[in-house]
Parts: sequence; structure tokens; C-alpha cells
Amino acid sequence: MEEWFDWVDRTDRVIGVTSREDAHRLGLFHRAVHLYAWGMNGGLILQKRSNSKDLEPGLWTVSCSGHVDRGESYEFAATREMTEELNVSIEQSDLSELLRSDPCPENGYEFIRSYQVSQPINPVADSSEISDLREIGLLELDEWMAREPAHFASSFRYLFPLARKKFPNLT
Repeated sequence: MEEWFDWVDRTDRVIGVTSREDAHRLGLFHRAVHLYAWGMNGGLILQKRSNSKDLEPGLWTVSCSGHVDRGESYEFAATREMTEELNVSIEQSDLSELLRSDPCPENGYEFIRSYQVSQPINPVADSSEISDLREIGLLELDEWMAREPAHFASSFRYLFPLARKKFPNLT
């Protein structure tokens, strides 16, 4: 099934509609969400992208991420993606915005809104999207990323250091 996104300009205003394929092939600006969710033991949940993914298969990334579909709000997309990828139902009120990222090559030319999920979650991965889940402390994650950056998706390598500044006291 083909996915359709709002095609946006440099100011994140809708200027048309594009398919997922064209957005990525042509580098058209479009929208996405990243969610940082904490597990039951207090660590950050990471997902390993399925090897069947067309972009950056088999790499570790944020707890949950996805595109904003045509006509959706960022917040609605965030709650939808949590249900689809992690089988966790959340409300928009469970989200707090961490940062906004403008399109660039490192993030796939996406306007990305990153959110923190307010309550701990107990995720169950959708195996078509995710090959593994891991709960990890932030200091351990910092060390792993410094040691093996190629294990992580490019958008995560780019955005996590920015989001990390929003929770510096967490280990």
C-alpha cells in the first residue's frame, strides 16, 4: 500500500502531496516524529529496525519513529506510531515536545518533532518494523554510540545528542 505525505516548504507549510517513494527519492521536505520512551526499569527504549526496512535496515534508533501521513498532525502521528510499532496506546497529553529539527541530509529531509513519552512503557515490537528492542541507561548509550556509531541510524546519530541535552541528569 502506497503511503502519502504532505509535501512541505522550508517553513513547514503544505505545498502539495507526495508519495513516500518520491519524498525519499527526490529529497522532498516532509514530516516525521521521533518518540523517546522509557521502560519499566527507567532506561530509554531503543528499537532495532527490521532488516526488511528500505531505509537503514538493521540499525538502532529512537524508541519509536515514523512519518506524518497526509493531513495528520504531528501529535496524532506520534500516538499512531506508538500503537503500530510498539503496541502501546498513549494519548496526545502523554507527549511533551523535546525539540524540532529542520530538514537536512542527516534526517532524510524531514521536519522532525521529537517527543518524550510521560509514562514508562512495556513495549511489544511489531516484527515487520522492528527486529529487537532494548532498554538502556543513557550513560551506557552514550558510550555505545561513541564506540560504535555505525550501529545507529543516521537521524538518531544526528538528533539524539540534541535530545540528550533535555534530560542530562538521567543516567
